[in-house]
Amino acid sequence: MMNVSRKPFSLACLLLAASLCQPPLAAAGAYEDLRSAVENDQISDIAKLLTQGADPNTPDERGNTLLMVAVRHKNAKLVDLLIDAGAKLNLRNKYGETAIMLASYNGLYNIVEKLYIKGAEINHPGWNPLLYAATGGHPKIVQLLLDGGAPINATSDNGTTALMMAARGNHSDTVKVLLKNGADPNISNELGGTALKWAVARQHHNTAELLKNSGAKQ
Repeated sequence: MMNVSRKPFSLACLLLAASLCQPPLAAAGAYEDLRSAVENDQISDIAKLLTQGADPNTPDERGNTLLMVAVRHKNAKLVDLLIDAGAKLNLRNKYGETAIMLASYNGLYNIVEKLYIKGAEINHPGWNPLLYAATGGHPKIVQLLLDGGAPINATSDNGTTALMMAARGNHSDTVKVLLKNGADPNISNELGGTALKWAVARQHHNTAELLKNSGAKQ
């Protein structure tokens, strides 16, 4: 199912394979067993495989780590288990997403908080957890990230802000939180789009009024 990238064995590794090196097929099989256990919420099996040396940071062909899979399955206990087993928090998949970005988008407050406390990065260029939380419309997570130091007017690669994404999705509660914390409603992206323009274009009238009342200009 998954393509596992492996470096070629060195001569020394080949000579010591019986005692020191896990054969490639065995390593692949162990990862498949671990991935299956994660997807089926088999906590005891996962703990056993990790104890036996399975690497929690092995990605699938899309770059998704087991921690990301656990987040997608909204499994806080598994997130704890993987973190304790050495899962790296800031690895990215092929789309540039980290585990905390996925948790932010899906509204998983407790997991976002846990990942943040454990050291997950929330302030980096481009798409970030704040933009993802705003896109999903999760005001409580937005506030958590802002309290943690996420820059409120940070932009994606094309200049899109969290406020634009919240307005685009008609997430009025999230718009209110962002505006209350000082989001600039008049920033435009590289195509000239603003939070108000997106709200008006999508006929999100209440959101448009919120923005206008906070100084957004046509």
